[in-house]
Amino acid sequence: MALLLDTSTLPQEQRTDAVRAALGAQLPPAGVWIAEPGQARISLWQLGPGVRLLHSVAGPHRLTVTASHLRASVPERISLGLPVSGAVRMRHRDLPFSDRIGELQLADLTSPYDFLVAEPSVVEAVLVDYSRLGLPVAAVRDAVPRLTASPMYELLRRHLLQLPGVLDKVPPGAAVQLLGSSTVELIRALIASAAEPDGPWPRDASAGTLFTRLTAFIARHQRDRDLSAARLAAEHGVSVRAVYASFAERGEQLSEFVMRGRLHGAHRELADRPGATVAAVAEGWGFANARHFARRFRAEFGLSPADWRATASRD
Repeated sequence: MALLLDTSTLPQEQRTDAVRAALGAQLPPAGVWIAEPGQARISLWQLGPGVRLLHSVAGPHRLTVTASHLRASVPERISLGLPVSGAVRMRHRDLPFSDRIGELQLADLTSPYDFLVAEPSVVEAVLVDYSRLGLPVAAVRDAVPRLTASPMYELLRRHLLQLPGVLDKVPPGAAVQLLGSSTVELIRALIASAAEPDGPWPRDASAGTLFTRLTAFIARHQRDRDLSAARLAAEHGVSVRAVYASFAERGEQLSEFVMRGRLHGAHRELADRPGATVAAVAEGWGFANARHFARRFRAEFGLSPADWRATASRD
């Protein structure tokens, strides 16, 4: 877990701007209103590429996204939220603007919405990139007003309620990645079960399961140097072409997906194992060339491995 913001540690005059910046970093450009003085404790779990869990304990605020906001370049993702306590209202795709405590809120973040927290509230949300979800925008928009009719609804509601507590007990690594993949699959099933059964897209929904299985396997074997398309194809009984196509359909490249996972694993280990050399960490994460590792690490994180370790040791 990464604690993004705890305003109790900041001077009062800095709190409102800090809440605005923290929310804006996770959501598309929006009109943001924060009640003075800004109060929030916001935590983030990264559950794999394109999947994150946001947990917010915050005072009154409002996020409004209009068509004009959406003309800017915004991340293409969904949110499956759960207001746990307080007073939370959301207007989105013809849903009534009413209190939604304890109810799942599915939102297509490529369309306008108005999200109001009227009093101190606890809200959590899983944010999933469309490239990882593997479903068309029309599928999500179709499911938004029909969500409560899904037989998956209560299962997902309990899953979101329990997810932060489970993640706090699971060590970083493959288990978190697999939990992220499972969460995405549950959300896919929720959307599919809420859709019109004769619609055009549900027939293709199962195609995404190969991508999920491939990424879960990669998460478990991230350190293996022979993590190639040929090995993935053999392990999953498909062609090499099917492996590449599964990633290409989501705007991903297999080699870059593996590279990002290794870089983030090394990033964690450099902070957690101050006694290990940078070269040893790089080799342990499948990098044969320390210079190549350092170059890619800087490109990903903006710091050299040594500088990142020095920064992490001071925190």
